[in-house]
Amino acid sequence: MIIIITGNIHTGKTTLLKKIIKNLEKDIFGIISESFEDGFLVEDLKTKEKKVLASKNKIGFKLRGYYFDPDAINFVEKALERGGEILVYDEIGYLEMRGFLDIFKYLKNNSIVIVRKDILKDVLENMEDYRVFIVTEENRDFILDEVLTLCNNVF
Repeated sequence: MIIIITGNIHTGKTTLLKKIIKNLEKDIFGIISESFEDGFLVEDLKTKEKKVLASKNKIGFKLRGYYFDPDAINFVEKALERGGEILVYDEIGYLEMRGFLDIFKYLKNNSIVIVRKDILKDVLENMEDYRVFIVTEENRDFILDEVLTLCNNVF
């Protein structure tokens, strides 16, 4: 099963994902993203190494207002290939949907992903066994237990 976390911008999706990771006693691998003033960092969950993936500074190729570093995309792919019990990916967006990173070849059972709400329908067309959790400001504090229970029962 693939657990999908979605919701509006700044509702706490990544914060929820970090809490899930912290509370699961499993071998987790993949990527978590963080925004910073000029763009987005990605962190390899196994090595804890970070790279700038997207920036307003001219690196790599431009997509929707940001420049993406091809070396950072390779870094992400290496993190996805490391293996473990649960794959985590934060977040499927336009980069992946436009084919610059084929996330769907990595998503198998035992995955937890964040998906931009505006592309959720397109993402779901590429998946079969999934459960969607929509994070809101009202439910973000108690949805953690529901996701952890599902993870512990299914993964």
